Amino acid sequence: MPDDTHIERPDTRIAVAMSGGVDSSVAAVLLAEAGRDVFGVTMILGAARSGDADDVAHARRACDMLGIEHVTIDVSSAFESLVTGPFCDAYAAGLTPNPCVWCNATLKLGVFAERVFALGAGRLATGHYARLTSGEGGVWLERAADAAKDQSYFLYRVPPEMLARIEFPLGGLTKAEVRAMAADRSLPAAEHRESQEICFTHDHVGLVTARHPEAGAPGPIEDLAGTVLGTHRGIAHYTVGQRRGIGLAGPGGPYRVLQIDVGRHAVIVGPEASLARREVVLADAIWRIEGAAHVSAQVRYRSAPVPAEATPEADGLRVAFEQPITGLAPGQSVALYHGPRVVGGGYVPHA
Repeated sequence: MPDDTHIERPDTRIAVAMSGGVDSSVAAVLLAEAGRDVFGVTMILGAARSGDADDVAHARRACDMLGIEHVTIDVSSAFESLVTGPFCDAYAAGLTPNPCVWCNATLKLGVFAERVFALGAGRLATGHYARLTSGEGGVWLERAADAAKDQSYFLYRVPPEMLARIEFPLGGLTKAEVRAMAADRSLPAAEHRESQEICFTHDHVGLVTARHPEAGAPGPIEDLAGTVLGTHRGIAHYTVGQRRGIGLAGPGGPYRVLQIDVGRHAVIVGPEASLARREVVLADAIWRIEGAAHVSAQVRYRSAPVPAEATPEADGLRVAFEQPITGLAPGQSVALYHGPRVVGGGYVPHA
């Protein structure tokens, strides 16, 4: 199967989404050294992201070293409406969202990409660790060469028509190789720490409860029979599958969060075995192949893929797992793979 370097591309100007970190800086270096007509672009996320000024400064320094243009694009309004606001709303509704999935599909490779193309770029490159291949059905997203850094899970919702206009220069490299390239070229980002998975807050509970005070109000912790076992600190503190921080001990433990009942403002707990599920019907699903198929299902970013059977249905995409799995939290994403290729996915609905 060909890797992304074999996808036919027009000879056109390419923008690199630059955060000021090592990955996007090396992506820009590789394109510039390949003789591409490159310029750097940095997103301004506004009040929700306090690190904007540092990101711009680091990205500009890298562009200056490469002798390429650097521009900024203010997407703060879209970031609020597409990412930060929905994230807070989801947590307050008892869901466990993954804002990186939303951001990549709707903002970074959505609104931001279209703004970049409006500047005259024909293509957009990012520092994501993922690969693209061309074949029947168009351009496909695949796992990166570095399994430990693979970010295809976060990109599964990016539509094929956008995949056809983007590039991932780091997809065939390991993180160690990228850092070595940055050091060899004395890039200022060579030793920068890794970015946060949630870039816009160090305290998601504080962010959620500032907008939804009810999500920080105490309420009952109950078992499956409805017996009150204690008092929770506010539903924003909890997610399905959580074990630590519940604050309960006793003969029924160790407890895990089984459900967040927003209507009654209750957190339902029980033994881990009660979380086991053999299947889920994914909501707002994507499915790029015909009929049912054997797949590998990734239910969280850091989780190991598990064998499953995916079947498209009228009300969603049914995923039947080969073995029962635990910790499927409503709101989280499940990405589906056939070999290294992303073939679909969707959101876990409320139980």
